[in-house]
Amino acid sequence: MPNDFQDPYEKDSIYFVAQHALNQQVVGVCRLVLQELRTLPTYNHFELFEHERRALERWKPGTYCEMGALAKLPNHSNVTPGLVAVAMTRASAMGMTHVLCCSDQRLFQSTQQHLGIPYQVIGRSRLFYGSVKIPCIVNISETLRQLERRRPRMIQDLALHTAASTHVPPPLELRA
Repeated sequence: MPNDFQDPYEKDSIYFVAQHALNQQVVGVCRLVLQELRTLPTYNHFELFEHERRALERWKPGTYCEMGALAKLPNHSNVTPGLVAVAMTRASAMGMTHVLCCSDQRLFQSTQQHLGIPYQVIGRSRLFYGSVKIPCIVNISETLRQLERRRPRMIQDLALHTAASTHVPPPLELRA
């Protein structure tokens, strides 16, 4: 990103970080952007199919968010399923049912093939922040079911960790 880049989504996001167990080095990250639909990156920066745009506009505020900034260091692809699962679990706990995203083309193909993520393409791909991105949406419960089927041990560990957690911040209220 350019040196003077100011991220318009940073203050309205929840970040998830994967760290190496031994040295605590950050090896992966993603975030949920909690803003109204018209300001979310996928809605705002992509040419969406008209029928998809109309369908999105009928959604109740607070039932959707955007997952973005999914990145991992080379040789740490094993953190991707965990980051996706944690973000989806958090969104679900906040009462959301769907997540928008503009997925990197390579990541889209990889996560669909290896994790079974049920992306629904909602618009035209385009070059966005250095790579070709595909605008899509995922149903949270379907995604978590696929992750549980393909990565059962990871989902079990996540469920145990979540149950043991004593502090879960209250859900943020989204404005329509």
